[in-house]
Order: sequence, then C-alpha cells, then structure tokens
Amino acid sequence: MTDIQRMLCYKAWLETRSRFFTALVATVAVCAFWTLGHTWIDNQWQRDLIEHPEWKNPAWFLRAMDDYPFYLHHFVYAEMLQKIWVIFAVLLGIGGLTREAAQGTAGFTLSLPVSRLSVFRAHAVLALVELFALCLAAPLLIVVLSRVMHLDYPLGHGLSHSALIFFGGIVFLAASLCVTQFVEGEHTPALIGLGGVGLLYFVMQPYVDGLPVSGLAVPFALPKLMAGNPDIRGVADIDWWGMTASLMAATGFFALAVRRNQRHDY
Repeated sequence: MTDIQRMLCYKAWLETRSRFFTALVATVAVCAFWTLGHTWIDNQWQRDLIEHPEWKNPAWFLRAMDDYPFYLHHFVYAEMLQKIWVIFAVLLGIGGLTREAAQGTAGFTLSLPVSRLSVFRAHAVLALVELFALCLAAPLLIVVLSRVMHLDYPLGHGLSHSALIFFGGIVFLAASLCVTQFVEGEHTPALIGLGGVGLLYFVMQPYVDGLPVSGLAVPFALPKLMAGNPDIRGVADIDWWGMTASLMAATGFFALAVRRNQRHDY
C-alpha cells in the first residue's frame, strides 16, 4: 500500500470511525446480553412453562431451552446481530465524494493528485474491513463470555455464522455505495438505504421464522441466507446458489457505483 492509499484510507476512517465504534458498542451489547443473560432467561422460561402450561409456545422455544448454540443462533446470528450488521453496512457505505459535495468540500478532495476511483476504493475497502471486524468480534466475545458463564460454545459455530453474515450481506454495503453515488444530499442516501432495509426485513421475517421460500420471495431471501442452517457443520450446509446470487448482485452494485463515480459531476 502506497503512502497516498494509506492517507485515503485514513481520511475514510476519520469519516466513518464514529459509525464503526457505535456499531461495535451495539455488537458488544447484543452479544453480552444474550450470553450473560442466558441463565436468567432460561430460568424465566422454565417458570413460565410451570405457571402457564396453557401458553402456546413457538416452534423454536423448547429447543432454545436445551440447545445453547441454537439459542445463540436464533437470537443473535439470525436476529439482532444480523440486523445491526446490516444497518451499519448501509451506514458505513454512505459518504465519500457525494457527501462532501453536499457539504461543499468535494473540491478540496478533487484537487488532490489522486483519482476519483482511488477515493471510492479507499472508502469501500475500509468499510469492508470494518464490517469484517464486527463479524470477527462477535463470536470471539461470545466464546469468552460463555466461558465466564460456564457454558460450552464452539468457536467454529460462531465463525461459520459470522462468515455467512459477512459474505451474504456484502450486497447491502454495495447497494449503499451505489445509492450514495446516485442520490445527492447528506442524509437522503441513508434514509433511502435504511428504509429499504426495514421494508425488506418486514416482508421477509416470516421466511426467517421458518416459512418456505418460494416464488417472488426467492431473490429477496437475504435474511434467511445470512442466518443459515442453525446446525451448520461445513460447506455442504451453505446455500451456495443463494450465496452466489448475493455476491453477483454485490459485484453489480459495485460496478455500477464505480461507473457513476467516474462520470458524476461533483
């Protein structure tokens, strides 16, 4: 990496670091709550079974009581951590020259002896590194906190699901980078991106909960793809068709963003 590339990455870091640290705090909070709170939650569930036998429990309930990795998959990797990661994938993709143009400072960056593509590439690469760091931090923290609570949790299970979130969800970052290139304004791209994510998860949540994916829902089943098989043990348990389609869509968004970046008048 050249000195100029390091400077561009540092510039992108200054722009995104507050968002990254906010995402890291949210990740730590979610992992800590569901890990350190497991005993209390399990005791509450046991009490509810005794005091309210008439309650109709969801299909995952009894297994979550007895299977700690499944419990973490259901509440962390398939739910809260995944949604936090996707939200910040969108937010970390916002910025760059389009945001500087809205603030009136793009002229300074464009006057530097670097290409527009170099500025865009530094922003995209740093966002990928930050998102990868979030995916790596979650399972490591869960393993440590599980040992504190005297609970057995295999690191491989966490790393596998974090990998699914990262590679299956890169398309959200790519889409965010693309929207940023086409939509002017400091906050408008974020509103559009987060609105789209909210709508997607609202529509697709029944499929994450177990409804079979079919018909028009197939191309939008990203939450289910990122959640993966709760009993994942190897590459055979990965939905490779869905993963390939997601990565191809991400590549398309990246290419479209680069093309727009080269032609856009800032």
